[in-house]
Amino acid sequence: MILVFFAGLHNARSQSIIEDSLRNLLRRPGLSPEKKAMTLSHLGRNIYETDMPSALKVTHEALQLSHNISDGQYSAFAFATLTYLNVQQDSLVRAQKNIDSALIYTAKSTNKVVNGYVWLRKGWLEYIVNNTSKSTASLFKALQILEGQKAYAYESLVYHYLASIYADLKDQKNLKKYTQLSLKSARQSREPDIICNAYLATTSSFLQEFRKGPSQKKLLDSAIFYNQQVLQLSQTQPGRIVNHITIAAAALNLANIYWEFYPKEYKKTAEKYINFALAIGRKTRHEEVIANCYGILSEYAMAEGNYTEAERLFLSGFAEVENSAGSSMTVKASMMKGLATVAEKGGNGEKALKYYKQYMQYEREAYDAAKLSVAQSLEAQYEAEKKEKELEVLKERATFNRKLNFIYAGLIIAGVLALIFLFRSYHFRLKSSIQQQKLKTEETARLKAEQELLQERQDRLQKEVLAGNLQVEQKNELLQTMRDQLATQPESGTLKSQMERILKEDLRMDGDFEQAKTILANIHPEFFSRLQQQANNKLTRLDLKHCSYILMGFSNKEIASRLGVDPKSILMARYRIKQKLNLDKEESLDLLIQNLS
Repeated sequence: MILVFFAGLHNARSQSIIEDSLRNLLRRPGLSPEKKAMTLSHLGRNIYETDMPSALKVTHEALQLSHNISDGQYSAFAFATLTYLNVQQDSLVRAQKNIDSALIYTAKSTNKVVNGYVWLRKGWLEYIVNNTSKSTASLFKALQILEGQKAYAYESLVYHYLASIYADLKDQKNLKKYTQLSLKSARQSREPDIICNAYLATTSSFLQEFRKGPSQKKLLDSAIFYNQQVLQLSQTQPGRIVNHITIAAAALNLANIYWEFYPKEYKKTAEKYINFALAIGRKTRHEEVIANCYGILSEYAMAEGNYTEAERLFLSGFAEVENSAGSSMTVKASMMKGLATVAEKGGNGEKALKYYKQYMQYEREAYDAAKLSVAQSLEAQYEAEKKEKELEVLKERATFNRKLNFIYAGLIIAGVLALIFLFRSYHFRLKSSIQQQKLKTEETARLKAEQELLQERQDRLQKEVLAGNLQVEQKNELLQTMRDQLATQPESGTLKSQMERILKEDLRMDGDFEQAKTILANIHPEFFSRLQQQANNKLTRLDLKHCSYILMGFSNKEIASRLGVDPKSILMARYRIKQKLNLDKEESLDLLIQNLS
Protein backbone atom coordinates (compact mmCIF):
# COMPACT_ATOMS: atom_id res chain seq x y z
CA MET A 1 0.00 0.00 0.00
CA ILE A 2 2.79 2.43 0.94
CA LEU A 3 4.56 1.86 -2.41
CA VAL A 4 1.38 2.75 -4.29
CA PHE A 5 0.89 5.92 -2.23
CA PHE A 6 4.25 7.27 -3.39
CA ALA A 7 4.13 6.26 -7.05
CA GLY A 8 3.19 9.85 -7.91
CA LEU A 9 6.01 11.66 -6.11
CA HIS A 10 7.38 14.48 -8.25
CA ASN A 11 10.52 16.62 -8.45
CA ALA A 12 10.21 19.35 -5.87
CA ARG A 13 12.15 20.95 -3.05
CA SER A 14 10.53 23.07 -0.39
CA GLN A 15 6.93 24.03 -0.96
CA SER A 16 7.31 27.31 0.89
CA ILE A 17 10.62 28.22 -0.70
CA ILE A 18 9.60 27.23 -4.23
CA GLU A 19 6.11 28.69 -3.93
CA ASP A 20 7.49 32.01 -2.70
CA SER A 21 10.20 32.11 -5.36
CA LEU A 22 7.72 31.22 -8.12
CA ARG A 23 5.22 33.87 -7.03
CA ASN A 24 8.00 36.46 -6.79
CA LEU A 25 9.10 35.55 -10.28
CA LEU A 26 5.55 36.00 -11.60
CA ARG A 27 5.46 39.51 -10.10
CA ARG A 28 8.59 40.50 -12.00
CA PRO A 29 7.85 43.10 -14.71
CA GLY A 30 8.70 42.26 -18.31
CA LEU A 31 8.48 38.50 -17.73
CA SER A 32 8.35 36.74 -21.13
CA PRO A 33 5.28 34.60 -22.03
CA GLU A 34 7.50 31.50 -22.23
CA LYS A 35 8.95 32.03 -18.77
CA LYS A 36 5.55 32.89 -17.30
CA ALA A 37 3.87 29.77 -18.76
CA MET A 38 6.55 27.47 -17.38
CA THR A 39 6.52 29.23 -13.99
CA LEU A 40 2.74 28.86 -13.68
CA SER A 41 2.96 25.14 -14.47
CA HIS A 42 5.63 24.66 -11.80
CA LEU A 43 3.54 26.61 -9.31
CA GLY A 44 0.49 24.46 -9.99
CA ARG A 45 2.52 21.30 -9.52
CA ASN A 46 3.89 22.54 -6.16
CA ILE A 47 0.75 23.84 -4.42
CA TYR A 48 -1.67 21.01 -5.16
CA GLU A 49 -1.34 19.42 -1.68
CA THR A 50 -2.42 22.57 0.12
CA ASP A 51 -4.70 24.18 -2.49
CA MET A 52 -5.85 21.95 -5.34
CA PRO A 53 -8.35 24.48 -6.84
CA SER A 54 -5.60 27.11 -7.12
CA ALA A 55 -3.22 24.53 -8.55
CA LEU A 56 -5.72 23.69 -11.30
CA LYS A 57 -6.43 27.36 -11.93
CA VAL A 58 -2.79 28.43 -12.42
CA THR A 59 -2.04 25.35 -14.54
CA HIS A 60 -4.96 26.11 -16.86
CA GLU A 61 -3.71 29.69 -17.05
CA ALA A 62 -0.29 28.34 -18.07
CA LEU A 63 -1.98 26.17 -20.70
CA GLN A 64 -3.92 29.09 -22.18
CA LEU A 65 -0.79 31.20 -22.30
CA SER A 66 1.26 28.41 -23.92
CA HIS A 67 -1.21 28.09 -26.83
CA ASN A 68 0.13 31.39 -28.19
CA ILE A 69 3.73 30.09 -28.17
CA SER A 70 5.01 28.19 -31.20
CA ASP A 71 7.39 26.02 -29.16
CA GLY A 72 5.34 23.02 -27.99
CA GLN A 73 7.33 22.39 -24.80
CA TYR A 74 5.22 24.84 -22.77
CA SER A 75 1.87 23.26 -23.73
CA ALA A 76 3.35 19.78 -23.29
CA PHE A 77 4.54 20.57 -19.76
CA ALA A 78 1.22 22.19 -18.81
CA PHE A 79 -0.78 19.18 -20.04
CA ALA A 80 1.58 16.77 -18.21
CA THR A 81 1.11 18.80 -15.01
CA LEU A 82 -2.68 18.64 -15.43
CA THR A 83 -2.33 14.87 -15.85
CA TYR A 84 -0.61 14.70 -12.47
CA LEU A 85 -3.27 16.85 -10.81
CA ASN A 86 -6.11 14.83 -12.42
CA VAL A 87 -4.75 11.61 -10.93
CA GLN A 88 -4.64 13.22 -7.46
CA GLN A 89 -8.38 13.90 -7.95
CA ASP A 90 -8.99 10.31 -9.18
CA SER A 91 -10.02 11.65 -12.59
CA LEU A 92 -8.25 9.08 -14.76
CA VAL A 93 -10.22 9.81 -17.95
CA ARG A 94 -9.24 13.47 -17.86
CA ALA A 95 -5.69 12.46 -17.05
CA GLN A 96 -5.60 10.20 -20.12
CA LYS A 97 -6.90 12.95 -22.41
CA ASN A 98 -4.40 15.44 -21.02
CA ILE A 99 -1.41 13.12 -21.40
CA ASP A 100 -2.45 12.40 -25.02
CA SER A 101 -2.52 16.15 -25.67
CA ALA A 102 0.88 16.52 -24.01
CA LEU A 103 2.32 13.85 -26.33
CA ILE A 104 0.98 15.70 -29.38
CA TYR A 105 2.78 18.87 -28.32
CA THR A 106 6.08 17.03 -27.80
CA ALA A 107 6.26 16.76 -31.59
CA LYS A 108 6.61 20.57 -31.64
CA SER A 109 9.11 20.66 -28.78
CA THR A 110 12.89 20.43 -28.96
CA ASN A 111 13.30 20.38 -25.17
CA LYS A 112 14.29 16.79 -24.36
CA VAL A 113 13.84 17.27 -20.60
CA VAL A 114 10.19 18.31 -21.04
CA ASN A 115 9.56 15.56 -23.60
CA GLY A 116 11.13 12.98 -21.26
CA TYR A 117 8.94 14.23 -18.40
CA VAL A 118 5.80 13.81 -20.54
CA TRP A 119 6.71 10.18 -21.34
CA LEU A 120 7.49 9.64 -17.63
CA ARG A 121 3.99 10.80 -16.72
CA LYS A 122 2.49 8.62 -19.46
CA GLY A 123 4.28 5.56 -18.07
CA TRP A 124 3.23 6.47 -14.54
CA LEU A 125 -0.44 6.83 -15.61
CA GLU A 126 -0.35 3.49 -17.43
CA TYR A 127 1.09 1.89 -14.29
CA ILE A 128 -1.80 3.30 -12.23
CA VAL A 129 -4.39 1.78 -14.63
CA ASN A 130 -2.53 -1.58 -14.48
CA ASN A 131 -1.26 -1.52 -18.05
CA THR A 132 2.18 -2.89 -17.18
CA SER A 133 3.54 -3.60 -20.65
CA LYS A 134 2.70 -0.14 -22.00
CA SER A 135 3.92 1.46 -18.81
CA THR A 136 7.31 -0.24 -19.15
CA ALA A 137 7.61 0.79 -22.81
CA SER A 138 6.75 4.43 -22.01
CA LEU A 139 9.20 4.58 -19.10
CA PHE A 140 12.04 3.22 -21.24
CA LYS A 141 11.08 5.77 -23.90
CA ALA A 142 11.44 8.48 -21.24
CA LEU A 143 14.89 7.16 -20.30
CA GLN A 144 15.93 7.20 -23.94
CA ILE A 145 14.90 10.85 -24.34
CA LEU A 146 16.43 11.94 -21.01
CA GLU A 147 19.76 10.26 -21.72
CA GLY A 148 22.60 12.77 -21.50
CA GLN A 149 20.33 15.63 -20.33
CA LYS A 150 21.44 15.44 -16.67
CA ALA A 151 17.78 15.49 -15.56
CA TYR A 152 18.65 13.22 -12.65
CA ALA A 153 15.44 13.86 -10.68
CA TYR A 154 13.26 12.67 -13.57
CA GLU A 155 15.58 9.72 -14.23
CA SER A 156 15.32 8.71 -10.57
CA LEU A 157 11.51 8.74 -10.79
CA VAL A 158 11.59 6.60 -13.95
CA TYR A 159 13.83 4.04 -12.27
CA HIS A 160 11.57 4.14 -9.19
CA TYR A 161 8.46 3.33 -11.24
CA LEU A 162 10.30 0.53 -13.07
CA ALA A 163 11.35 -0.89 -9.70
CA SER A 164 7.68 -0.79 -8.58
CA ILE A 165 6.63 -2.67 -11.74
CA TYR A 166 9.25 -5.39 -11.19
CA ALA A 167 8.28 -5.59 -7.51
CA ASP A 168 4.71 -6.40 -8.60
CA LEU A 169 6.12 -9.01 -11.00
CA LYS A 170 8.20 -10.57 -8.16
CA ASP A 171 11.34 -9.98 -10.24
CA GLN A 172 13.87 -9.48 -7.44
CA LYS A 173 16.84 -9.03 -9.77
CA ASN A 174 15.35 -6.12 -11.72
CA LEU A 175 13.77 -4.69 -8.57
CA LYS A 176 17.21 -4.42 -6.99
CA LYS A 177 18.79 -3.11 -10.21
CA TYR A 178 16.35 -0.25 -10.76
CA THR A 179 16.16 0.61 -7.07
CA GLN A 180 19.93 1.13 -7.07
CA LEU A 181 19.75 3.20 -10.26
CA SER A 182 16.96 5.31 -8.72
CA LEU A 183 19.10 5.97 -5.64
CA LYS A 184 22.17 6.85 -7.74
CA SER A 185 20.24 9.36 -9.89
CA ALA A 186 18.51 10.80 -6.82
CA ARG A 187 21.87 11.54 -5.17
CA GLN A 188 23.07 13.19 -8.38
CA SER A 189 19.94 15.38 -8.43
CA ARG A 190 20.59 16.65 -4.85
CA GLU A 191 16.82 17.03 -4.45
CA PRO A 192 15.76 16.10 -0.87
CA ASP A 193 12.31 14.85 -1.89
CA ILE A 194 13.74 12.70 -4.69
CA ILE A 195 16.47 11.32 -2.39
CA CYS A 196 13.90 10.50 0.31
CA ASN A 197 11.74 8.77 -2.28
CA ALA A 198 14.73 6.67 -3.44
CA TYR A 199 15.66 5.83 0.15
CA LEU A 200 12.09 4.64 0.77
CA ALA A 201 12.16 2.45 -2.36
CA THR A 202 15.53 1.01 -1.28
CA THR A 203 14.06 0.21 2.12
CA SER A 204 11.17 -1.70 0.54
CA SER A 205 13.62 -3.65 -1.64
CA PHE A 206 15.71 -4.77 1.33
CA LEU A 207 12.62 -5.59 3.42
CA GLN A 208 11.09 -7.68 0.62
CA GLU A 209 14.37 -9.57 0.27
CA PHE A 210 14.56 -10.11 4.04
CA ARG A 211 11.06 -11.60 4.15
CA LYS A 212 12.24 -14.25 1.70
CA GLY A 213 15.34 -15.03 3.76
CA PRO A 214 14.80 -14.01 7.43
CA SER A 215 18.20 -15.44 8.39
CA GLN A 216 20.00 -12.56 6.63
CA LYS A 217 19.60 -9.96 9.35
CA LYS A 218 21.86 -7.53 7.49
CA LEU A 219 19.01 -6.99 5.02
CA LEU A 220 16.74 -5.89 7.85
CA ASP A 221 19.51 -3.66 9.18
CA SER A 222 19.81 -2.07 5.72
CA ALA A 223 16.05 -1.45 5.61
CA ILE A 224 16.23 0.26 9.02
CA PHE A 225 19.28 2.28 7.94
CA TYR A 226 17.65 3.75 4.82
CA ASN A 227 14.43 4.56 6.70
CA GLN A 228 16.51 6.41 9.26
CA GLN A 229 18.29 8.22 6.42
CA VAL A 230 14.91 9.58 5.30
CA LEU A 231 14.13 10.88 8.81
CA GLN A 232 17.61 12.32 9.22
CA LEU A 233 17.38 14.18 5.88
CA SER A 234 13.99 15.61 6.88
CA GLN A 235 15.49 16.88 10.15
CA THR A 236 18.63 18.39 8.61
CA GLN A 237 16.78 20.08 5.72
CA PRO A 238 13.22 20.60 6.96
CA GLY A 239 12.72 23.72 4.84
CA ARG A 240 13.43 21.83 1.64
CA ILE A 241 10.96 18.97 2.12
CA VAL A 242 7.67 19.18 0.27
CA ASN A 243 6.27 15.65 0.35
CA HIS A 244 6.15 15.10 4.09
CA ILE A 245 4.12 11.98 3.46
CA THR A 246 7.39 10.33 2.43
CA ILE A 247 8.76 11.06 5.90
CA ALA A 248 5.61 9.63 7.48
CA ALA A 249 5.99 6.47 5.40
CA ALA A 250 9.58 6.02 6.58
CA ALA A 251 8.52 6.46 10.22
CA LEU A 252 5.68 3.95 9.75
CA ASN A 253 8.09 1.48 8.14
CA LEU A 254 10.38 1.69 11.17
CA ALA A 255 7.47 1.31 13.60
CA ASN A 256 6.19 -1.74 11.68
CA ILE A 257 9.69 -3.31 11.57
CA TYR A 258 10.00 -2.99 15.35
CA TRP A 259 6.51 -4.45 15.81
CA GLU A 260 7.00 -7.34 13.40
CA PHE A 261 10.63 -8.38 13.90
CA TYR A 262 11.69 -7.11 17.36
CA PRO A 263 10.60 -8.09 20.86
CA LYS A 264 7.69 -6.21 22.38
CA GLU A 265 10.12 -4.49 24.76
CA TYR A 266 10.90 -2.18 21.81
CA LYS A 267 7.39 -0.73 22.01
CA LYS A 268 8.66 2.69 23.17
CA THR A 269 10.92 2.95 20.10
CA ALA A 270 8.02 1.95 17.84
CA GLU A 271 5.71 4.47 19.55
CA LYS A 272 8.28 7.23 18.93
CA TYR A 273 8.13 6.59 15.17
CA ILE A 274 4.32 6.14 15.26
CA ASN A 275 3.81 9.51 16.94
CA PHE A 276 6.17 11.09 14.39
CA ALA A 277 4.17 9.63 11.49
CA LEU A 278 0.83 10.45 13.16
CA ALA A 279 1.79 14.12 13.46
CA ILE A 280 2.54 14.29 9.73
CA GLY A 281 -0.62 12.34 8.86
CA ARG A 282 -2.79 14.75 10.84
CA LYS A 283 -1.07 17.77 9.33
CA THR A 284 -1.48 16.50 5.76
CA ARG A 285 -4.88 14.85 6.50
CA HIS A 286 -3.60 11.60 5.08
CA GLU A 287 -6.11 8.93 6.18
CA GLU A 288 -3.94 5.91 5.37
CA VAL A 289 -1.11 7.17 7.57
CA ILE A 290 -3.47 7.86 10.48
CA ALA A 291 -5.14 4.45 10.14
CA ASN A 292 -1.80 2.63 10.00
CA CYS A 293 -0.51 4.46 13.10
CA TYR A 294 -3.55 3.48 15.19
CA GLY A 295 -3.45 -0.02 13.73
CA ILE A 296 0.10 -0.68 14.97
CA LEU A 297 -0.70 0.79 18.40
CA SER A 298 -3.74 -1.52 18.60
CA GLU A 299 -1.58 -4.51 17.69
CA TYR A 300 0.70 -3.74 20.65
CA ALA A 301 -2.33 -3.42 22.96
CA MET A 302 -3.74 -6.77 21.79
CA ALA A 303 -0.33 -8.39 22.22
CA GLU A 304 -0.45 -7.24 25.87
CA GLY A 305 -4.02 -8.62 26.18
CA ASN A 306 -5.49 -5.16 26.68
CA TYR A 307 -8.38 -5.41 24.22
CA THR A 308 -10.21 -2.46 25.71
CA GLU A 309 -7.22 -0.21 24.94
CA ALA A 310 -6.95 -1.75 21.48
CA GLU A 311 -10.61 -0.96 20.82
CA ARG A 312 -10.20 2.59 22.14
CA LEU A 313 -7.24 3.19 19.88
CA PHE A 314 -9.11 1.90 16.82
CA LEU A 315 -12.14 4.05 17.67
CA SER A 316 -9.94 7.13 18.10
CA GLY A 317 -8.33 6.50 14.75
CA PHE A 318 -11.70 5.89 13.12
CA ALA A 319 -13.04 9.18 14.50
CA GLU A 320 -10.12 11.09 12.99
CA VAL A 321 -10.58 9.36 9.62
CA GLU A 322 -14.33 9.86 9.61
CA ASN A 323 -13.98 13.59 10.28
CA SER A 324 -11.68 13.93 7.26
CA ALA A 325 -13.26 15.73 4.30
CA GLY A 326 -12.39 13.04 1.79
CA SER A 327 -12.64 10.01 4.03
CA SER A 328 -11.96 6.76 2.20
CA MET A 329 -14.43 3.89 2.46
CA THR A 330 -11.58 1.44 2.08
CA VAL A 331 -9.79 2.89 5.13
CA LYS A 332 -13.02 2.89 7.16
CA ALA A 333 -13.74 -0.70 6.17
CA SER A 334 -10.23 -1.73 7.18
CA MET A 335 -10.56 -0.08 10.59
CA MET A 336 -14.01 -1.66 11.21
CA LYS A 337 -12.55 -5.02 10.36
CA GLY A 338 -9.80 -4.35 12.90
CA LEU A 339 -12.41 -3.45 15.52
CA ALA A 340 -14.34 -6.63 14.78
CA THR A 341 -11.14 -8.64 15.24
CA VAL A 342 -10.39 -6.90 18.56
CA ALA A 343 -13.92 -7.51 19.85
CA GLU A 344 -13.81 -11.14 18.77
CA LYS A 345 -10.47 -11.76 20.46
CA GLY A 346 -11.75 -9.91 23.56
CA GLY A 347 -14.68 -12.30 23.77
CA ASN A 348 -17.38 -9.75 22.98
CA GLY A 349 -19.29 -11.41 20.16
CA GLU A 350 -22.05 -8.82 20.10
CA LYS A 351 -19.60 -5.99 19.43
CA ALA A 352 -17.73 -8.14 16.96
CA LEU A 353 -20.93 -8.72 14.98
CA LYS A 354 -21.80 -5.02 15.14
CA TYR A 355 -18.38 -3.97 13.89
CA TYR A 356 -18.42 -6.69 11.25
CA LYS A 357 -21.77 -5.44 9.89
CA GLN A 358 -20.36 -1.91 9.68
CA TYR A 359 -17.30 -3.35 8.02
CA MET A 360 -19.50 -5.05 5.39
CA GLN A 361 -21.39 -1.81 4.77
CA TYR A 362 -18.18 0.15 4.25
CA GLU A 363 -16.77 -2.71 2.21
CA ARG A 364 -19.78 -2.60 -0.16
CA GLU A 365 -19.37 1.15 -0.54
CA ALA A 366 -15.64 0.67 -1.07
CA TYR A 367 -16.43 -2.05 -3.62
CA ASP A 368 -18.76 0.31 -5.47
CA ALA A 369 -16.07 2.98 -5.38
CA ALA A 370 -13.57 0.39 -6.60
CA LYS A 371 -15.91 -0.55 -9.44
CA LEU A 372 -16.17 3.11 -10.35
CA SER A 373 -12.38 3.35 -10.22
CA VAL A 374 -12.07 0.26 -12.41
CA ALA A 375 -14.61 1.72 -14.82
CA GLN A 376 -12.57 4.89 -14.94
CA SER A 377 -9.43 2.85 -15.52
CA LEU A 378 -11.09 0.90 -18.30
CA GLU A 379 -12.45 4.09 -19.81
CA ALA A 380 -8.97 5.62 -19.60
CA GLN A 381 -7.51 2.54 -21.28
CA TYR A 382 -10.22 2.71 -23.94
CA GLU A 383 -9.46 6.37 -24.57
CA ALA A 384 -5.76 5.56 -24.73
CA GLU A 385 -6.29 2.69 -27.18
CA LYS A 386 -8.69 4.83 -29.22
CA LYS A 387 -6.13 7.60 -29.36
CA GLU A 388 -3.42 5.11 -30.31
CA LYS A 389 -5.57 3.75 -33.14
CA GLU A 390 -6.25 7.27 -34.32
CA LEU A 391 -2.54 7.97 -34.19
CA GLU A 392 -1.83 4.76 -36.13
CA VAL A 393 -4.35 5.79 -38.79
CA LEU A 394 -2.80 9.25 -38.93
CA LYS A 395 0.68 7.72 -39.16
CA GLU A 396 -0.43 5.39 -41.95
CA ARG A 397 -2.07 8.29 -43.75
CA ALA A 398 1.02 10.41 -43.24
CA THR A 399 3.20 7.56 -44.51
CA PHE A 400 0.98 7.17 -47.57
CA ASN A 401 1.04 10.92 -48.18
CA ARG A 402 4.82 10.93 -47.83
CA LYS A 403 5.10 8.12 -50.37
CA LEU A 404 2.67 9.94 -52.66
CA ASN A 405 4.69 13.12 -52.26
CA PHE A 406 7.87 11.18 -53.08
CA ILE A 407 6.19 9.84 -56.23
CA TYR A 408 5.03 13.32 -57.24
CA ALA A 409 8.44 14.73 -56.48
CA GLY A 410 10.05 11.92 -58.50
CA LEU A 411 7.75 12.59 -61.45
CA ILE A 412 8.47 16.30 -61.29
CA ILE A 413 12.21 15.68 -61.08
CA ALA A 414 11.99 13.18 -63.95
CA GLY A 415 10.01 15.70 -66.02
CA VAL A 416 12.50 18.46 -65.30
CA LEU A 417 15.41 16.14 -66.13
CA ALA A 418 13.65 15.09 -69.36
CA LEU A 419 13.17 18.74 -70.34
CA ILE A 420 16.79 19.48 -69.50
CA PHE A 421 17.88 16.44 -71.52
CA LEU A 422 15.77 17.49 -74.52
CA PHE A 423 17.04 21.04 -74.31
CA ARG A 424 20.64 19.90 -74.00
CA SER A 425 20.14 17.39 -76.79
CA TYR A 426 18.68 20.08 -79.06
CA HIS A 427 21.49 22.42 -78.07
CA PHE A 428 24.14 19.79 -78.81
CA ARG A 429 22.52 18.88 -82.14
CA LEU A 430 22.34 22.53 -83.12
CA LYS A 431 25.91 23.07 -82.01
CA SER A 432 27.01 19.90 -83.81
CA SER A 433 25.19 20.98 -86.97
CA ILE A 434 26.83 24.39 -86.86
CA GLN A 435 30.19 22.77 -86.22
CA GLN A 436 29.71 20.29 -89.04
CA GLN A 437 28.65 23.11 -91.38
CA LYS A 438 31.71 25.07 -90.31
CA LEU A 439 33.96 22.04 -90.82
CA LYS A 440 32.34 21.37 -94.17
CA THR A 441 32.95 24.97 -95.22
CA GLU A 442 36.53 24.78 -94.01
CA GLU A 443 37.01 21.42 -95.76
CA THR A 444 35.58 22.84 -98.99
CA ALA A 445 37.89 25.84 -98.74
CA ARG A 446 40.84 23.59 -97.95
CA LEU A 447 40.10 21.28 -100.92
CA LYS A 448 39.65 24.27 -103.17
CA ALA A 449 42.99 25.68 -102.01
CA GLU A 450 44.69 22.30 -102.51
CA GLN A 451 43.16 21.99 -105.96
CA GLU A 452 44.36 25.46 -106.82
CA LEU A 453 47.84 24.56 -105.52
CA LEU A 454 47.86 21.31 -107.47
CA GLN A 455 46.62 23.09 -110.56
CA GLU A 456 49.39 25.62 -110.12
CA ARG A 457 51.96 22.84 -109.77
CA GLN A 458 50.55 20.99 -112.77
CA ASP A 459 50.65 24.21 -114.83
CA ARG A 460 54.23 24.77 -113.76
CA LEU A 461 55.17 21.22 -114.73
CA GLN A 462 53.45 21.64 -118.05
CA LYS A 463 55.43 24.83 -118.66
CA GLU A 464 58.60 23.01 -117.75
CA VAL A 465 57.68 20.22 -120.13
CA LEU A 466 56.98 22.78 -122.85
CA ALA A 467 60.32 24.43 -122.22
CA GLY A 468 61.93 21.02 -122.39
CA ASN A 469 60.22 20.38 -125.69
CA LEU A 470 61.63 23.59 -127.09
CA GLN A 471 65.09 22.65 -125.88
CA VAL A 472 64.69 19.21 -127.42
CA GLU A 473 63.62 20.67 -130.73
CA GLN A 474 66.60 23.04 -130.70
CA LYS A 475 68.86 20.16 -129.75
CA ASN A 476 67.36 17.99 -132.51
CA GLU A 477 67.98 20.72 -135.05
CA LEU A 478 71.57 21.00 -133.84
CA LEU A 479 72.03 17.27 -134.01
CA GLN A 480 70.53 17.10 -137.48
CA THR A 481 73.07 19.67 -138.60
CA MET A 482 75.80 17.53 -137.03
CA ARG A 483 74.46 14.45 -138.92
CA ASP A 484 74.54 16.35 -142.14
CA GLN A 485 78.16 17.33 -141.49
CA LEU A 486 79.11 13.79 -140.54
CA ALA A 487 77.61 12.47 -143.77
CA THR A 488 80.43 14.17 -145.61
CA GLN A 489 83.05 12.45 -143.46
CA PRO A 490 84.78 9.15 -144.42
CA GLU A 491 82.99 6.00 -143.22
CA SER A 492 85.98 4.64 -141.42
CA GLY A 493 86.66 7.62 -139.28
CA THR A 494 86.77 7.05 -135.52
CA LEU A 495 85.18 10.39 -134.77
CA LYS A 496 82.25 9.57 -137.01
CA SER A 497 81.64 6.26 -135.14
CA GLN A 498 81.68 7.97 -131.81
CA MET A 499 79.35 10.71 -132.90
CA GLU A 500 76.87 8.26 -134.37
CA ARG A 501 76.86 6.33 -131.06
CA ILE A 502 76.16 9.54 -129.16
CA LEU A 503 73.35 10.46 -131.53
CA LYS A 504 71.74 7.04 -131.06
CA GLU A 505 71.92 7.37 -127.31
CA ASP A 506 70.37 10.81 -127.51
CA LEU A 507 67.53 9.46 -129.65
CA ARG A 508 66.90 6.75 -127.04
CA MET A 509 66.78 9.35 -124.29
CA ASP A 510 64.39 11.44 -126.33
CA GLY A 511 62.11 8.42 -126.51
CA ASP A 512 62.34 7.96 -122.77
CA PHE A 513 61.58 11.60 -122.28
CA GLU A 514 58.49 11.36 -124.47
CA GLN A 515 57.38 8.36 -122.42
CA ALA A 516 58.03 10.24 -119.16
CA LYS A 517 56.14 13.22 -120.46
CA THR A 518 53.14 11.02 -121.20
CA ILE A 519 53.25 9.47 -117.69
CA LEU A 520 53.66 12.86 -116.03
CA ALA A 521 50.65 14.17 -117.91
CA ASN A 522 48.59 11.23 -116.58
CA ILE A 523 49.57 11.78 -112.96
CA HIS A 524 46.41 12.61 -110.92
CA PRO A 525 46.61 15.91 -109.08
CA GLU A 526 45.61 14.14 -105.81
CA PHE A 527 48.91 12.22 -105.96
CA PHE A 528 50.82 15.32 -104.86
CA SER A 529 48.14 16.10 -102.26
CA ARG A 530 48.48 12.63 -100.74
CA LEU A 531 52.26 13.01 -100.69
CA GLN A 532 52.06 16.32 -98.85
CA GLN A 533 49.46 14.93 -96.42
CA GLN A 534 51.71 11.95 -95.69
CA ALA A 535 54.65 14.33 -95.13
CA ASN A 536 52.64 17.00 -93.24
CA ASN A 537 53.35 19.48 -96.10
CA LYS A 538 57.13 19.19 -95.63
CA LEU A 539 58.00 18.21 -99.25
CA THR A 540 59.71 20.81 -101.42
CA ARG A 541 59.22 21.32 -105.13
CA LEU A 542 62.43 19.35 -105.83
CA ASP A 543 61.16 16.53 -103.57
CA LEU A 544 57.91 16.36 -105.55
CA LYS A 545 59.88 16.25 -108.84
CA HIS A 546 62.03 13.47 -107.45
CA CYS A 547 58.91 11.52 -106.44
CA SER A 548 57.47 12.04 -109.91
CA TYR A 549 60.58 10.51 -111.50
CA ILE A 550 60.34 7.56 -109.12
CA LEU A 551 56.67 7.13 -110.14
CA MET A 552 57.81 7.20 -113.81
CA GLY A 553 60.09 4.25 -113.08
CA PHE A 554 63.44 6.02 -113.58
CA SER A 555 66.52 4.59 -111.86
CA ASN A 556 68.66 6.65 -109.53
CA LYS A 557 71.26 7.07 -112.30
CA GLU A 558 68.60 8.25 -114.75
CA ILE A 559 67.14 10.65 -112.21
CA ALA A 560 70.63 11.99 -111.50
CA SER A 561 71.24 12.45 -115.23
CA ARG A 562 67.96 14.34 -115.66
CA LEU A 563 68.44 16.49 -112.58
CA GLY A 564 72.11 17.07 -113.45
CA VAL A 565 73.40 15.89 -110.05
CA ASP A 566 75.69 13.19 -108.76
CA PRO A 567 74.01 9.77 -108.17
CA LYS A 568 75.11 9.89 -104.52
CA SER A 569 73.00 13.01 -104.11
CA ILE A 570 69.97 11.03 -105.27
CA LEU A 571 70.52 8.51 -102.43
CA MET A 572 70.64 11.33 -99.88
CA ALA A 573 67.53 12.87 -101.42
CA ARG A 574 65.66 9.53 -101.12
CA TYR A 575 66.70 9.22 -97.45
CA ARG A 576 65.53 12.77 -96.73
CA ILE A 577 62.17 12.15 -98.49
CA LYS A 578 61.63 8.92 -96.46
CA GLN A 579 62.13 10.86 -93.26
CA LYS A 580 59.62 13.52 -94.33
CA LEU A 581 57.14 10.76 -95.23
CA ASN A 582 57.63 9.16 -91.76
CA LEU A 583 58.96 5.88 -93.27
CA ASP A 584 61.14 3.46 -91.36
CA LYS A 585 64.50 2.40 -92.66
CA GLU A 586 63.15 -0.95 -93.87
CA GLU A 587 60.05 0.50 -95.62
CA SER A 588 60.17 1.03 -99.44
CA LEU A 589 59.83 4.55 -100.79
CA ASP A 590 59.04 3.26 -104.29
CA LEU A 591 56.21 1.05 -102.97
CA LEU A 592 54.66 3.95 -100.99
CA ILE A 593 54.75 6.22 -104.07
CA GLN A 594 53.11 3.54 -106.19
CA ASN A 595 50.35 3.07 -103.55
CA LEU A 596 49.70 6.81 -103.28
CA SER A 597 49.37 7.14 -107.06
